[in-house]
Amino acid sequence: MTQWDINHLFRTYHARLRHFVQKRKLAWYTADDIVQDTFLRVVATPSLPDVKYAQSYLYRTAQNLVVDHFRRERILKFVPDAEKSLEYVASDSPLPDQIVWSRQELRQLQAAINKLPAPTREVFVLARLEGKTYAEIGEKLGIPPQTAFSRMVRALTLLRDQTKIDEKN
Repeated sequence: MTQWDINHLFRTYHARLRHFVQKRKLAWYTADDIVQDTFLRVVATPSLPDVKYAQSYLYRTAQNLVVDHFRRERILKFVPDAEKSLEYVASDSPLPDQIVWSRQELRQLQAAINKLPAPTREVFVLARLEGKTYAEIGEKLGIPPQTAFSRMVRALTLLRDQTKIDEKN
């Protein structure tokens, strides 16, 4: 899987992409939304081409989003009441940016869990993922339930500290 430095790409191509999109006779705020969606799609895409194709990939994605925008505009014209038009397109499913943030949070949590010391991680997994009680964990690992509890407290403390560090970065 290819990893792209999205921050570098954003700094390099954001203004150019916005100009590219605005040339399609779109308002600046719509162009901003489309450029933002372009980068969100890149972040959410699990398999990206080699980074040497990043520029063309970004422009193609932006162009496709412009086409999608005009298609939606055309469909909305057929809706008799513009106020109710959102009822036709609204969905309960999470928005793309919510999906991206959730996936990113899950990756950060998985990385933080992987950094836990092995005995602490083992208790955390048994308690939180397998739903075992501290007595069951103690019996399985051959430790007193109080030790399982204290390891769980330690795991939660380390995870909280790690996620605070990740939020600052």
